[in-house]
Amino acid sequence: MYLIIAILFIIYIIWSWKSTEEFETIVMRLSYIFVGTLFIAIVTLVLFWISKIGVTYPKEEMIGEVRKIILLIFIPINGFITLTQFSSIVANVKSGMISKEEMSKKIKRLLIIFSVMIIVECIYFRHIQAGMIEVINARS
Repeated sequence: MYLIIAILFIIYIIWSWKSTEEFETIVMRLSYIFVGTLFIAIVTLVLFWISKIGVTYPKEEMIGEVRKIILLIFIPINGFITLTQFSSIVANVKSGMISKEEMSKKIKRLLIIFSVMIIVECIYFRHIQAGMIEVINARS
C-alpha cells in the first residue's frame, strides 16, 4: 500500500513540475506546487471529516489510521485533477495560446469539475471508511 502511495506522490510531483515549466522561476514553481498541495491536503482533510459524520469507529485510534491512508492516497489524485490542469491553463495564457476570456471559461469548467469531485469524494470517503473499518476489525 505504501509503495503505491509513494509512486502516486512521485508521479504527482513530476507531473506538477512538468506542468509548471512556463512559470518564470524555480521558486515560483516550487511555491505553486507546495501551496497547491497544501490547499488540496486541507480540502481533502475537510472532506474526510465531513464524510466521517455518521461513521462509527469501534476504536478511537482507528480514525487516525484511516484518515492517514485516505489523505495519502487522495492528495496526489486530487492534485493530478486540479493543480496540473490549472497550471496548464496559466501556461497557455502566458504563451498566448488562449485568451483571458477562454482562460476564464476553462477555470469555470475546472471549478465545476472540482465541485463535482468534492461531492463524489465525500460519498466515496464514507464507503472507504466503512470498508476499512471492516478490514481492520477482521485483522484484529
